[in-house]
Amino acid sequence: MTSSPTSSRGVLDGRVYSAVGLCIYCGSTQNLTDEHILPLALNGTAVLPKSSCQPCAKETGRIEQILLRGSLWPARVFRDLKSRTKHRDAPKTYPVTAVVKNRDSRLLIPLEKLPILIPFPVFAPPRVISGKPLANGIDVSGVDTILFGKRPEQLAGELGASELRIGKRENPNVFARVLAKVAYSFAYAEGALAELAEPSPVVPAILGKSGNIGNWVGILDHSNRSNPQTLHRIDLMYEEQRRLLLAEVQLFADSPTPSYVVVLGRLRERDA
Repeated sequence: MTSSPTSSRGVLDGRVYSAVGLCIYCGSTQNLTDEHILPLALNGTAVLPKSSCQPCAKETGRIEQILLRGSLWPARVFRDLKSRTKHRDAPKTYPVTAVVKNRDSRLLIPLEKLPILIPFPVFAPPRVISGKPLANGIDVSGVDTILFGKRPEQLAGELGASELRIGKRENPNVFARVLAKVAYSFAYAEGALAELAEPSPVVPAILGKSGNIGNWVGILDHSNRSNPQTLHRIDLMYEEQRRLLLAEVQLFADSPTPSYVVVLGRLRERDA
């Protein structure tokens, strides 16, 4: 049903694409900035030069920062991912709620003692694939949590706690918009969007001008396979039955994290 014509392996490591000369989101040619396909703070070093105007860059940067300085921040420090500030501005301690003798105690735990739990929302399939009515928002069926660092039960034992509440869950719409931005910019850099019959319908949702991100982003296969030696993975795929261009994005792919699918648009009909 699908084929994979191109993959992220090898292209997210320091690759600089040809300059675009217009904003890949809105088409503006004014005050263009370089676009990191994957945020630099996630070790994304592939760059698409002169490809995002300042207003669009401000919005995509804003939603990325919600994640990078939210639930992903301790993992970025723990994994020593790239940082323009060398993590000097990262918190030295992180909040943990410990339930001790049926009472909540809010504590600040240093990173070296912290169980680092990254919550990945489990989405329904994109509505344009599942056939569900198109709508705003995104359907969440659960959360998959990936652990780095100390195990929670170790810390709980040290604190004499019966329960720990660690970390935070991000707005699932923001998480999905960031995934879509990564997929869309990668597809643009690889030239795959030229195969679409019309401009990609996911762009308004990336920019927050439409709330229908769940029409285009979701999970098709919830098997959570890991890919050793691959920090993050992006693959482009053709869905032949519906004539769709898809991207699969897996963050922290060297752990068993979810693989998210982004529908980038409908392919042109082939010449007879």
